[in-house]
Amino acid sequence: MNRTTCALLLAVCWATCARAQTQDQPSPAEAKAFAAQYVAATNAKDIPRLLTLYHPKSAACITPETKDYYDWALANSVRDSIPANYRFTVMAVNEGNRKGIESMARFPVNPTSEMHIDYQQGNDVGSVVLWLAQDNGRWFADQPCVTEQSLKIFRDGAAARNEAQAHYKSLADGIKDPLRSELIAMLGKHDTAAAIDRYRQATGQNSTTSMLVINQLKTAAQ
Repeated sequence: MNRTTCALLLAVCWATCARAQTQDQPSPAEAKAFAAQYVAATNAKDIPRLLTLYHPKSAACITPETKDYYDWALANSVRDSIPANYRFTVMAVNEGNRKGIESMARFPVNPTSEMHIDYQQGNDVGSVVLWLAQDNGRWFADQPCVTEQSLKIFRDGAAARNEAQAHYKSLADGIKDPLRSELIAMLGKHDTAAAIDRYRQATGQNSTTSMLVINQLKTAAQ
């Protein structure tokens, strides 16, 4: 009888502990479905659809007063498409990275896990990091909200940022054939690094300028 009682207690304890461990992370099926929804919204460049995956308190940070920042941030988040062979992993929150983020932004709720979506096309690689939190039985992207200080820095730098973007776009627009066709062919093969090197060699520009010009060329070619 004592052995039976102990076995029952251990079973109850194991089930309780298992639930406590898994409630901080989505199940494999939930994670797979969430990643698929996020990738589909990103590839469609459908920001309203993307925002349905944000935690309500994250989405609530987008107000008329912060719209200029989020329009810019969200447009950048869907700039690159994610191929079908992406991989995702769910893990505990990296507290070191979290502290770094919280120096510039704040989490509206406490994230309980991270999802990393990693992908590669040709020689191009990319990664998306999402912080996850559950609300009423559903998993959401608990994306951090911009602080007043970070918003001020963003706005103070707007003129310089727009000027730089116009400069690099002008350089990209000025690339003539045959170099232009050669670079676009490299980008079509998802070899951005090779395109950057080729542009740098052909023009004598430094690596940073070459990267930013090729980014503008990639945007124009999409």
